Amino acid sequence: MLIGARRVERELGRGGMATVYAVVHARFGKRAALKLAHRAVLGPQFTSETFLREARMANLINHPGVAEVFATGTYDGRPYLAMERLTGRSLGARLEDGPLPREEALEILGELCSVLEAAHSAGVTHRDLKLDNVFLLDEPGAGGRRTKLLDWGMARIA
Repeated sequence: MLIGARRVERELGRGGMATVYAVVHARFGKRAALKLAHRAVLGPQFTSETFLREARMANLINHPGVAEVFATGTYDGRPYLAMERLTGRSLGARLEDGPLPREEALEILGELCSVLEAAHSAGVTHRDLKLDNVFLLDEPGAGGRRTKLLDWGMARIA
C-alpha cells in the first residue's frame, strides 16, 4: 500500500486516534514512521487541522527529545504525519520487565525535564504525559539522548 510517496512496510502501533506505520519513501528510500488518523475520529471535534497541530508543536519546540515531523498530508481523506522512525520501546513496556535501576530512572527523568522545559519555554503544554508516550531509544540519539517524548496531539499553546 502507498500513502503519498511512501510504501507501508508494517504496522508499528495503534491508538485511539491513529495508527502508526513503518514506511519507506518509494523514490529515495528514506525510512520513516507515518501516523495516519482513524476515519472514525474525524468530525467537528477532531479535524484534519487538529491532527496536524502535532507537527506544528514538534517544530515549535525543536528539541532532540521530540521526534522530528518532516511531512504532512492526507490519504483517503485522512490526515497523516511523516516523522522520524524510532527504534526501542515505551517506558510503559520497559516497566513490564520490572523496576528501573536508580541511575537509569534519573537519566530518563532528567531528559524528560529537559524536553518539558523546552516545551514550556515555547509556550507549549503536552497534556498527555504518560508512560506509553515516553519512548526509550535502543541507541542514543542526538547528544547521547535515550529518551523521546511522543504524541503532542493533545498539546496546547499558552
